Amino acid sequence: MDSRILLMDEPFGALDEITKRSLQEEVKALQKKTGVTILFITHDIREALRLGDRVLVMDQGAISQLGSPEEILQHPANSFVRELVSGESPETAKE
Repeated sequence: MDSRILLMDEPFGALDEITKRSLQEEVKALQKKTGVTILFITHDIREALRLGDRVLVMDQGAISQLGSPEEILQHPANSFVRELVSGESPETAKE
């Protein structure tokens, strides 16, 4: 592979959880082995946090937060990011 950047747009979206996990581990191993930068697009925040060194969270086409998975989990930039990583809506969290 001669490319330094690989774009993967929702590559695991239609897979069952077992197959998805296996392929995610393969992608992580391949990235470490080759050193290629992978731009991974997903709507699954758990997948983004599992695979990414840096995660960009967008809301309605605008950037909400860019950071490491740890930064996003520990210091969500706003209520949208907080809701996304917690899996709870603000109303549910108050109950």
